[in-house]
Amino acid sequence: MMYGAKQSAGIALCLGLLVFLAGSALAKEPKSVELQLTPSRDSGVSGTATLKDVEGGVKVELNMKGLPKAGVEHINHIHGGGTCADDRAGRTAPVTIPLNTVVAEADGTGSATTTVEDVSLKKLLGDDQHRFILLHDKVEEGQGVPPGISCADLPQKSTGTTFDNLPTSGGLPPVVLLVIPSGLLLVGVSSVLVIRRLIA
Repeated sequence: MMYGAKQSAGIALCLGLLVFLAGSALAKEPKSVELQLTPSRDSGVSGTATLKDVEGGVKVELNMKGLPKAGVEHINHIHGGGTCADDRAGRTAPVTIPLNTVVAEADGTGSATTTVEDVSLKKLLGDDQHRFILLHDKVEEGQGVPPGISCADLPQKSTGTTFDNLPTSGGLPPVVLLVIPSGLLLVGVSSVLVIRRLIA
């Protein structure tokens, strides 16, 4: 039996499509993301927030630098329904998830780790609402919640940043997902050509 050029091309295309779909199925939701907290209100305070899926929830690890005074406790939260830009404009969103307090060290650094139970990273990065992590200034007695001094927006999936631009782990990078099907497509085309020659 002999295959024409159009039939061979069709077979190769089908093989390539199947391989691409199989490669895409291997893609997983990210298991962790790292966000950069940037200064608010000219505080000079910055840092990183690492969010990672763990058993029973999401571990949130804050590592801050530039804290102005040793020994000061800085409350921090995940806020829902707004962005860092909103907070910096004086329109902060409600607290949805409290995080453990960061205590400033003598060198201006400070860290805290919180496990948020019964939630997933996929949910926190979902499209239901904007969220941000906010580190607050020193709590002054009788003044209520102090202003934010460092902030990071949690990306939403609809922006494309979750999978394309963030440092992530736990899944295959998008580039790999393109390379694997392309390589297998070449193998498939080569195989079809070899079979054609054998049965010609």
